[in-house]
Amino acid sequence: MKTVKNKQVVIFLSGSAGELDWMLPILDYLSKLQFKIKIFYLTRHVQKSVYRNILLKNYINQPGNEVETIFCGGYFVELIETCGYLMHRINIKLKKPRLLSIFFYIVERFCKSIFIIQLPGNILQNEGEGTLIFSESPSLRRPRDKWIKKMFNKSIFFYCPHSPHIYTLDLERKYPQSGYIDVNKKHFLLMGHPSDYFPVDEESEYAAPDLEKVFIGHPKYSRRWLNTRQEKARSFRSSFAERKKSNILVISRGHGGYIDEDSLRDLVEITAQVIQDQIPNYNLFVKKHPRETNSHWDKIIEDYPSIRIVEDHILDIASQVDFAITFWSSGAIDCATLGVPVIEFYDPNKHPKQQISVGDNFTTIYRKLGLVYPANNELELASIIARLLRENFEMQSVETHSFYSDLMNRSNNWKTPLGKILAANRLMDH
Repeated sequence: MKTVKNKQVVIFLSGSAGELDWMLPILDYLSKLQFKIKIFYLTRHVQKSVYRNILLKNYINQPGNEVETIFCGGYFVELIETCGYLMHRINIKLKKPRLLSIFFYIVERFCKSIFIIQLPGNILQNEGEGTLIFSESPSLRRPRDKWIKKMFNKSIFFYCPHSPHIYTLDLERKYPQSGYIDVNKKHFLLMGHPSDYFPVDEESEYAAPDLEKVFIGHPKYSRRWLNTRQEKARSFRSSFAERKKSNILVISRGHGGYIDEDSLRDLVEITAQVIQDQIPNYNLFVKKHPRETNSHWDKIIEDYPSIRIVEDHILDIASQVDFAITFWSSGAIDCATLGVPVIEFYDPNKHPKQQISVGDNFTTIYRKLGLVYPANNELELASIIARLLRENFEMQSVETHSFYSDLMNRSNNWKTPLGKILAANRLMDH
């Protein structure tokens, strides 16, 4: 059976650079299989977020990569998208009189027309045959997913996480799976681990029978993808005695649903002051969250000349530091995969949303996995930094949870299930 010609990957981005970051190893793999890649920015924010990410920007502009970027955002278009989404959700949840149903139908048709007008005419080839559509999994709840499916009725759809965040709060809960993948389906929900399925399945979209669930880990944690960075990290940290300055990474987060602005300000100020008090000579690299605008880091940077806000990919900057501090972030896994000690400076009892209940207290998923040193307050943060200094920043040998091992094993083998899907659809070169 001959492979399909004119293969292309169409990516719809709407949130932040994290979406493209999660897909990047897959896109690199598909590029080597002669797929042409088209990235659509559906919002102004996501375009800026990707542009500020050095790794993603360099990959897109790298000579030899057939990557085309198309901007489909703008204030009016994004407003229409928001209105269409709200109408769609109301339409699902409410039982409406016929007249209101007609009104909703007209509004959705208008929104659909605006969306399609923004797309270039050459995006659709062979009625979508040979086309892979990638978008983050929340797009399953948006009406544009339905519009795109009608346009690309012969395409294969992949719905991805927007980050390698671990969603489950119960590491022991088992998801019944046989390992079998129905490669004849056209819609695939890619997830890191089976246990993550339960907390994200809030609506029927994720449980739809025509949506095949595939648990592939997180491709960027595969040994093949990390190998060069792991070697670089080992080399850098072994040079500690020869260096005059220590390098420290802070993985910050924006205030909002999980932490209020005052608490975030306290985390920033305490972190900066404790490091300055504990370590005479240092470079402090701050990696802000993609949605962290008007950050308190920007306000204190003049008072701490050793602080530098960076746009490097976490894996790249983490390979050049002695230890890292996170404010409860999946970046803890990135650092841990490189052998970098991680202090999690965050009080889950003060901010219990999406934290794990342990008796009368709360803990975080990364503490349960055994990946971080926990610090709930200034005293604990100072104590752990002092201990790391005494131990020359050597990572404590601890046993990680079996969940983490399973996640890493899946991450190392992500190509196997994807390859089966491609081969079944004549998209693998032989």
